Amino acid sequence: MDANDSAEALKSQLDVTAGVADRLAYSITRANKMGLVPLSMDKLAALSDDEMEILDAYIFRYGSLVSQIQGAIFKSIGEVEQEPVSSMSNRDKTNLMERLGALPSAEAFSYLTVVRNKLMHDYPEEMQKHLDRLNFITSESPRLVEIFLGIAKYAEKFDFRLSLKDCAHLSGFCESKQDVTAPG
Repeated sequence: MDANDSAEALKSQLDVTAGVADRLAYSITRANKMGLVPLSMDKLAALSDDEMEILDAYIFRYGSLVSQIQGAIFKSIGEVEQEPVSSMSNRDKTNLMERLGALPSAEAFSYLTVVRNKLMHDYPEEMQKHLDRLNFITSESPRLVEIFLGIAKYAEKFDFRLSLKDCAHLSGFCESKQDVTAPG
């Protein structure tokens, strides 16, 4: 893949990922407004089906954003930077993203992925651990969205500016961070 193709692939992946981040931003706002987070065991047991569906969507969107960043975005950035990412593990790609300046902390992002992976394995006998992971995800989701916005800012060095015109919920995260990106 030549440099232009790599840059176009990165732009495409950032656009797709912006949609995923926008949906997570919606889930963050909705769960907070409804008072669904943070959760306790009693609160979790009393959730209605509709409330549980909202949390399920939240968790799915969190996992999707982590996966999209870790997979497609890191790969595309590595290719644009002419790094041998196809032979790297996810951990190595994450470390590379920190070295390149696309991520503020490889360790922090790696922890977000570990919790995502653990949450996907729901064992009823470990409900307190599951609850703790849910609360971690709901407390750290805004940081995950900010990580994505930071990656989009990093991509500006490739003459790409993320447009948020179709991402109304994600735009709200940018209002306090005008230097990250703005609706275009």
